[in-house]
Amino acid sequence: MKQQQAKKKEKPENKSLSKKLPVEKSANKNLKWFLLAGVLLLTVFVYYPSLKNEWTNWDDRGYVLDNELTKNLNTTTFTQFFTTAQVMGNYHPLPMLSLAIDWKMYGDDATGYHLTALLFHLLNTILVFSFILLLMQSAWMAAIVAALFAIHPAHTESVAWISERKDLMYLCFYMMSLIAYLFYSKSKSAISYSLCILAFIFSLLSKGQAVTLPIVLVGIDYLQKRKWEWKIVIEKIPFFALSIAFGLIAVNAQSLSKSIADIPYYSFPEKMLFAAYSLFSYIYKAVYANPLSAFYPYPLKGAAYSWLIWCSPILLLAIAAIVIFKFRKNRMVIFGLLFFLVNVALILQILPVGAAIMADRYTYLAYLGLFFLIAYFVDWIMKNKSIKIIYKQLVSVLIISIMAIQCSQAMDRIAVWKNTESLWLDTIEKYNYVPVARNNLGSFYQKNNRLDEALVQFNEAIRLQKNYPEALINRSDIYRVQGKIREAIDDCSNAIKFNPEYPGAFMNRGIAYSIGRQYDSAFHDFKMVLKTEPNNANAYGNLGNLLDMKGKIDSAIWAYTKAIDINPAYFDCYGNRARSYMKLNKFTQALTDASSAIQYSPAAGNLYALRADVYFNMNQFENALNDALKAQQLGFTINQQYIDMLKQKTGK
Repeated sequence: MKQQQAKKKEKPENKSLSKKLPVEKSANKNLKWFLLAGVLLLTVFVYYPSLKNEWTNWDDRGYVLDNELTKNLNTTTFTQFFTTAQVMGNYHPLPMLSLAIDWKMYGDDATGYHLTALLFHLLNTILVFSFILLLMQSAWMAAIVAALFAIHPAHTESVAWISERKDLMYLCFYMMSLIAYLFYSKSKSAISYSLCILAFIFSLLSKGQAVTLPIVLVGIDYLQKRKWEWKIVIEKIPFFALSIAFGLIAVNAQSLSKSIADIPYYSFPEKMLFAAYSLFSYIYKAVYANPLSAFYPYPLKGAAYSWLIWCSPILLLAIAAIVIFKFRKNRMVIFGLLFFLVNVALILQILPVGAAIMADRYTYLAYLGLFFLIAYFVDWIMKNKSIKIIYKQLVSVLIISIMAIQCSQAMDRIAVWKNTESLWLDTIEKYNYVPVARNNLGSFYQKNNRLDEALVQFNEAIRLQKNYPEALINRSDIYRVQGKIREAIDDCSNAIKFNPEYPGAFMNRGIAYSIGRQYDSAFHDFKMVLKTEPNNANAYGNLGNLLDMKGKIDSAIWAYTKAIDINPAYFDCYGNRARSYMKLNKFTQALTDASSAIQYSPAAGNLYALRADVYFNMNQFENALNDALKAQQLGFTINQQYIDMLKQKTGK
């Protein structure tokens, strides 16, 4: 009887339990959407100020503002994005295409580009969340990894810098490929496998760093304990083949741009020491992201290296020892470390690319491995019944505090990326011996007509690096404006000595020679520019100016025409060709060119003054008066007697 009563009591308990299960599943399902929504809202809150950021002079001109491929999207340029070996030292056709589409939509309004970047970052956050959720079946782990990824201060460089569209896009397709692989590993679906390869190709077409994906796929197999067999090896062959092919393309693009170059100042042991320092810096900055900089220079040769540089190898060995002796059988730890190390190994500057020892943007994908480890240990602590509740609460407070601090730091970094001046002032504040920071800040001052401040920065850049052609050329511009033609020529000559194939140096020296009436030397320099860059519209424009000054008007018109054929929006050349036509009394052609120049630059008062002269010579005095008054309205100085004469002729 007692047993029967016990059985009767069990039935209602089982019944009530069965009713609760769907509710719990529904709650878990809602939890993941709630957590994802929270992460996305936090991301928007942190990155919203970036929409008000401007362009910088660090690669933004080369990628967008001065890039005719980007600014003239058509069938031909679309093909060139995929067939051109490199743009700014990289082969990344899809990001270039994305920037070209943005140009069609927004022109030179930086807000649109920043909006696209933010949307990509939000999409990437969703993909990271989805990947961890599928991999670990834990909404909380997915939320922690996605949140750390979304708001980490180092990632502001990839999002707030317009030129880093390639980071956003390669990670987007990289994560899509990993997600497709997770589906494939469970279903063995040919569609999932095909999508995995297709997304991988798109990632490779976005940035060469995507070559690491096949090794990460092997790591996923290890984590999921897939049985090692020939089928697994065969299915990876296409991925490794693609990695090798695109890796060679990336190296070739870097070589063509001379981005890959040995740094002769340091011995091989020093380079290994710096690689260890970079690796350890990436590790500790995953949690304590300070200081961050747009540029991390190598230590000054001959200066005492910091204690952290010397201690980095020891600290890395200590970490390795802990992993080997404590976690070597823990697949979670091994996978997280493998993900991080594989994606950071290529950018440790063992093969130097550029003059920076490390870069924040290189962590955009790599940090997912470390964030995975953080989420795993937090999850383990929370689920471990032997750990007291007080310690679990402390861990919760710690992870929330880290995220709060990183949100604040991320917003500070977004403010640093506000514009060129704020970016380089921040870099100089942290590393005052960076020539590129001095030169770029000087260029900003120069463009904004703050010539005295610009000259200070160029002088300092050249003091720090005597063989710095770009800084020499920039300083020569100021000397030329100041009428110091000899000094301008000397700076250009020194730049050519350091870089004999530098067209900008020949261009500037040619202009200086022209002003100094050394016409033959100027003609030689412009020809040297065209020898290196046969489609350089500015070189033809300057050649036209030189020929005009020498009285060779027909030849000058030919040169201006070549420049306009290359760049139809070259309004200066329309104006100059109009002046040449006037010297030949070809006023109809001069009028057409002056009007074209105004069409491309409607706020240039000097062009209205030019067209007024053309109208005057054509006896169209009313039109001449209207243009003269327009030029005056736009701030161009017009002789009042000239205007009075025109009024008299028109009876006004």
